[in-house]
Amino acid sequence: MPLLHASATAKTFRPATFAVIIAIHVLALSAIFTYSWQGLVAFLVMGFATGCLGITLCYHRMLSHKSFKAHPWVKNFLMLCGVLTLEGDPNWWVANHRLHHKEADRDLDPHSPLVSLPWSHMLWLFFANPKLEKDCIKSKLIPDLVNDPVAKFFEKAFLPINLAFPVLLYGLGYLIGGPKIALSLLCWGGFFRIVWVWHITWCVNSVTHIWGYTNYKVRDESLNLWWVGILAFGEGWHNNHHAFPATARNGHKWWEFDPTYGIIALLKTVGLASDIVPLPIAKATATVTAMPLDEPRAIANN
Repeated sequence: MPLLHASATAKTFRPATFAVIIAIHVLALSAIFTYSWQGLVAFLVMGFATGCLGITLCYHRMLSHKSFKAHPWVKNFLMLCGVLTLEGDPNWWVANHRLHHKEADRDLDPHSPLVSLPWSHMLWLFFANPKLEKDCIKSKLIPDLVNDPVAKFFEKAFLPINLAFPVLLYGLGYLIGGPKIALSLLCWGGFFRIVWVWHITWCVNSVTHIWGYTNYKVRDESLNLWWVGILAFGEGWHNNHHAFPATARNGHKWWEFDPTYGIIALLKTVGLASDIVPLPIAKATATVTAMPLDEPRAIANN
């Protein structure tokens, strides 16, 4: 089995992306020497804000699959949280994810583990996707976002925001407890938190297509994996999600932990979310054939 996809060549290699990802991994090691309880709090708060609110709630369920609608100010805040993960701007992330669902575990899937586990986990990020380099194809994948003024703003402001935020973290830490706490917040709330959220997100792309169990028969290799379900705020129930991509709820069994759906329900209760897509009642009537994005394509494993 090859390590890289056939499209991964010297011509498509992204040296800047490679350098940033490696550098942040190295900087994350500084967390070993800069621990403080303030740094731990920063890690937990920012890990939840970016991993749960930014990626799972916003980039994934709200933007990629339109599982619910949020109040404009809530939507803007959630998109900012997504930007602070350094996983890409909303348009880039959503385009890749929608392509993944359309081509799951086939040749055009951006990160299928059928190429290799390292490829699906992170190596795919080091190479430009030729399919997404064409604006006409990208606009077909994200017609709802290409002209969205907020998404366009975050696309342009992605780098400045992520350069300014570490300075903000350091400054906050300095005000709290001087240079020692400043470094702790920077390392724990910044570098280490970014790497943690990255790998949890990447586990959804990689290991949940290799290990786990199924509730539904689908046309790809998606599986439910309990520990990813816990660490990724409900994203690890990947077989459920690939069966019914549009539904706001990923946990379909009573014990499948899905706190992100709880947040969506809470937002609806206080009037900040609407149009929540429910799980289809007649799940067993869905089909296994390839269908357009966000249409059910599974049958229950009874």
